[in-house]
Amino acid sequence: MDVMKHESESNTEMTVVARCCFGWLTLVAEILLAGSLGLILYWVFNYHGGVAFAGDGSRQMNLHYVLMVAGFTFMNGHAMLVYRMFPCCKKIYNKIIHMLFFLASAACIAIGLYAAIDAHNEGPKPVHFYSMHSWIGLAACGLFALQFVTGFFFFLVLMLCDSATAKFRQTMIPTHVTFGLIIFVVAAAATLTGLTQSARYRLSGKDGKPNYKDFPEQGIVVNVLAMCIIASVIIVPYIIRNSTYGRYTTLTIN
Repeated sequence: MDVMKHESESNTEMTVVARCCFGWLTLVAEILLAGSLGLILYWVFNYHGGVAFAGDGSRQMNLHYVLMVAGFTFMNGHAMLVYRMFPCCKKIYNKIIHMLFFLASAACIAIGLYAAIDAHNEGPKPVHFYSMHSWIGLAACGLFALQFVTGFFFFLVLMLCDSATAKFRQTMIPTHVTFGLIIFVVAAAATLTGLTQSARYRLSGKDGKPNYKDFPEQGIVVNVLAMCIIASVIIVPYIIRNSTYGRYTTLTIN
């Protein structure tokens, strides 16, 4: 009897510890995601004149930077975390919030991609999609679009036949989650190569520009932004995939 009581108390203690760890990790993830968005906004508006939708190639590229970080990192990160952050809510409410974040992410990515293409068209000999950054970015956009279409069909359209498709949708959840994490990582790679490409151009030390090698303030801002994105790529998948959180990581369809 005493042994059973001891085991029960131990399990309860582990549950409390797991929930405390989950809370702290979620807080860190929120700081990293919000910090990434805040840092790119600070870099663009404090050092490079803000954003523009048309008529100014440099500021259009600024818009591209902001929207891609907002879409692929901030919005997409929250779209994945929403199921872990509100475990007490009904799944349907989590689905709605997840979908809204995903739609906001898609809008940011689409507008950001257009801004970059239009900005490059202003040059005398426009060239598109030649760099490593652009290739990785296109891969991330393609995977994101595929995830959006399949997720919409499997988890929303098929809900019209709820009882008949429940088992099939249940089997698709691990694949959907895994591809979401893959997209998050690929998008981070695109962001980091894009930041490197931009920093080498804007901090070249030529024509009055700061020199990256001299550790200018904005160079440090870019580096800290990169570290935030790398850390979020570590922590967000860890939260999603860590099985020690029990209830928080149970993949259910209802």
